[in-house]
Amino acid sequence: MKTRKRYILVKMESTYGTDPTPTASDAVLTNGLQREIYSGPTVSRETDLSTLGAREQINTAPMVTRTFSTEMMGTGTLGTPPNYGALLRACGFAETISASTDVQYDPVSSSFESIAMYMDRDGERQISLGCRATGGLSFAAGQIPLFNFVVTGLYTKPAAQTLVTPAYSPNIAPYPVNKANTPTCTLGAYDLQLQSLDIDFGNNVPHVNLVNYEEVLITDRAMSGTMTILAPLISTKDMFALVESHAGITTSAFQLIHGPTPNIVQLDAPAMQLTGISEVDINGEQGYQLPFILKPSSGDDELKITFK
Repeated sequence: MKTRKRYILVKMESTYGTDPTPTASDAVLTNGLQREIYSGPTVSRETDLSTLGAREQINTAPMVTRTFSTEMMGTGTLGTPPNYGALLRACGFAETISASTDVQYDPVSSSFESIAMYMDRDGERQISLGCRATGGLSFAAGQIPLFNFVVTGLYTKPAAQTLVTPAYSPNIAPYPVNKANTPTCTLGAYDLQLQSLDIDFGNNVPHVNLVNYEEVLITDRAMSGTMTILAPLISTKDMFALVESHAGITTSAFQLIHGPTPNIVQLDAPAMQLTGISEVDINGEQGYQLPFILKPSSGDDELKITFK
């Protein structure tokens, strides 16, 4: 089998763990696709024998995980979800479509959706049902922005499968992160000179296998991340006033807008708390590395992702 001949097909499940049979039109273009084909906790047989030697290991709850990224881009049509929208929904985001206007993704704390994922490699297919995920996103100057996903699903044994021709639609080239393509990046009213941004959705995604019950769950969420910026003069913007928490906590609204209409991706976080500060060099200029958390403001609103 050729390593590079691989792709995934992803489709929402209407009933948990029931195969919705994704087709070539459900293909999602991935970067760095990796999988743990067969994983899970094991127990050892602690049998007493007349000789030394290893005892058998038994997998008690087999599962599958897949790790990959997708290029962050719109669809070219206002009000049309991106083809990786199902993956955001599997990460615990609710999808809201406003026809001819935009598509918004907001975190939820209940009624989590699930997906089926087919992973085809050269000559074989592994079907994983009941998948849920965690993930995040990455922006870096001079690079293509990415969504990152770690998907956990129910195990089935791979089977022989002839490759199909994935239909990656729409097939739009992404826009790299730079001044022209990323016109807005603000913290409060201050324009950040951003080198990089990484956000972790922070989902807890356990696989639970009991008598008469098996499911991949989302049981908690705590969004966090790190950004690197050019350090402003303290007289221009006092970053320390935002970081210091020993005498009070400060949160600020964060916004990033990337790409042109109708391929804009917009991030809105109403309550970003900077939790630290350290110095870094950015091409000979002083920079700050700023870890942060994204707090809910009124609940289930710590990060809104909008395609418009």
